[in-house]
Amino acid sequence: MAALIMVQINLALQIAIMALLVVSIVLKRKSKLFAHGTAMLVAVILNTVSFLLIMGPSLLNLEQFVVEQPLDRLSMVALAHAAFGSVAEILGIWIVASWHLQASTQNCTGKKKLMRVTVLLWEIALILGVLFYVLLNTAILG
Repeated sequence: MAALIMVQINLALQIAIMALLVVSIVLKRKSKLFAHGTAMLVAVILNTVSFLLIMGPSLLNLEQFVVEQPLDRLSMVALAHAAFGSVAEILGIWIVASWHLQASTQNCTGKKKLMRVTVLLWEIALILGVLFYVLLNTAILG
């Protein structure tokens, strides 16, 4: 029961992080670049903490199932979610780390396409994460 509550909290957190990403994009379009970068930093930190405390251990708990039934839809969704999410997280960390909390946009120049790819991967990971949650915790797609 406690594990399900943690998963539900994590799902809500992931949706809140996506909302923060949308706010960050709006800030960028309004040329509030430092606020944009700060919002992205917060999103990456929250996602990293979420991965370390909830998503990583959850995936490790499924290791035996995934190995024994790799073609099961739960296994495929879990692996796709982990793959897209991991790449998005790594790219997000790299982009935010290369910014160094500077007011200048010089470190961001040339990363616009990579930033867009990262957000797209993050969105795909979120959709797969919601699907994973539904498959694992409800009878909707059962």
